Amino acid sequence: MGCCGQKRKEWSQNIYNSSTEAETIDSGNMQEHQLRVFEYTGKRSMKIKGIVTGNIYYFRYPDHKIEVPYEDSFAMMAETDLKAHAKLDNRSKK
Repeated sequence: MGCCGQKRKEWSQNIYNSSTEAETIDSGNMQEHQLRVFEYTGKRSMKIKGIVTGNIYYFRYPDHKIEVPYEDSFAMMAETDLKAHAKLDNRSKK
């Protein structure tokens, strides 16, 4: 009959070995996906500072769209007067 201590030791070694293996991610084309577009839905204008980059984003008028780096996008999604979009079309300006 096997000992519980041996099985526990074997199991913990397997867990340790599998958790130390690193995944490789190809970041060659990641820059394209690093921007998100936000549209201002408020009535006047709004300035907001990016949490990560420290950039100041100035939405000058209603429906104004600005591309925002991915790092700042999560905090901006919490703003009620901003609406996130997938991509910026060619007609919109920063």
